[in-house]
Amino acid sequence: MLSIRVSHENDKEGILYLLKEEGIENIDLDDNILHNSMVIRDGGKIIGYSQFKEIPKENAALMEILIVKKEFRGQQLGDGLIKSVLNLVDRRQIKKFYVQATNKSALFYKRVGLTKRELNRSETIVKYINSDGSKDSIEVYEAILPDFFNKACKSKT
Repeated sequence: MLSIRVSHENDKEGILYLLKEEGIENIDLDDNILHNSMVIRDGGKIIGYSQFKEIPKENAALMEILIVKKEFRGQQLGDGLIKSVLNLVDRRQIKKFYVQATNKSALFYKRVGLTKRELNRSETIVKYINSDGSKDSIEVYEAILPDFFNKACKSKT
């Protein structure tokens, strides 16, 4: 049975195993990070993970990791995971959610209903985003909460 929920201390080993399988290592999973992360479990196995950073001064959150195990991709689990994250962020009364997309992930974020936006280097949120600083702006995908949930669902059925 599939479930999506906030990560717990007893999920650490499974999360680290999934991340290592996907080529992501050296992640510290302290209590604050677990508080800001979610897992997809299939029975006792973790098959998806997301992690975001809260930026209180900006009343914003920034997605740091969103991953679904390769053999489970294409089943809309990523859609469910990101929408669960957005729900959690909204319940915490955070108003803006950002994710920096790669060419590969941009279509996914657009499909789930996030809006493409260029952040100007002068915007304070930019200092929290990994960037080489070579461009005048940074491309992100954004959700304004709770307005995001008032739009029609963009996911495939």
